[in-house]
Amino acid sequence: MEILKLILENVSLWEVVLLLVVIFLISRPDLINRISILKFGEFEIQLNKLKKEIHEGNEKILELESELENEKRQFEELMDNFDANAPLSQLATVRQRIIAQARNVSEDDIFKKHLKKSSTPEELYTVAVGIREKRPVSLLPDIVSFLDDLAGDPILGGFRLNTIWTLTSAVHKILISCVKEGVGQFPSMDLLDKSEKALKKLDRNPKVLLDRPDDPMRGIRGPIKYSLNWITKAKEKIHNT
Repeated sequence: MEILKLILENVSLWEVVLLLVVIFLISRPDLINRISILKFGEFEIQLNKLKKEIHEGNEKILELESELENEKRQFEELMDNFDANAPLSQLATVRQRIIAQARNVSEDDIFKKHLKKSSTPEELYTVAVGIREKRPVSLLPDIVSFLDDLAGDPILGGFRLNTIWTLTSAVHKILISCVKEGVGQFPSMDLLDKSEKALKKLDRNPKVLLDRPDDPMRGIRGPIKYSLNWITKAKEKIHNT
């Protein structure tokens, strides 16, 4: 009753009537099709114009949905046209195609969808390259969870080291984006702790320890170290606020 009283005190009677009429017409599309103009005193609604704007709005929504689906389709098509275990020199062209296509992807669900050990080498490689290019801060928890899962597997899920390096490097770049550049939501202390734990676990993985023994920082341990440094900086920021 108080809400109704407040509405009646602040809204004129004809506005209330107009609202009720509009609600009634929405529930009776057969009437809307036969009425072109509603007039209340000096206030006039051009229903034909309104219907046209609604129609155009719906068309734009359908067009946007079509574009999003097309983006996903084109990105996923890349996964079927190469061998992720080919020499890196042969993957250079594929990598550039993935980077170019990833820039057009406006939704992150397509990346998240393939962050799992059951993904094919081509799916994970495509997603890793795409994530490293896009730096989606919102996916940091999912990437960390996936790396933590991989870290407990002596063979890293059977994925090649370069793919894991790319994904770990993506974590490094995402941390720079959110901690240094202020992109997206600043990671919570809980997420930072989980990220630190997962990366240190990955650093102890047998395959990671054998990656580039001649120059470890050029292997997976390089982005692990850089990521841990940014996690430390992020924690210091939280403590200082």
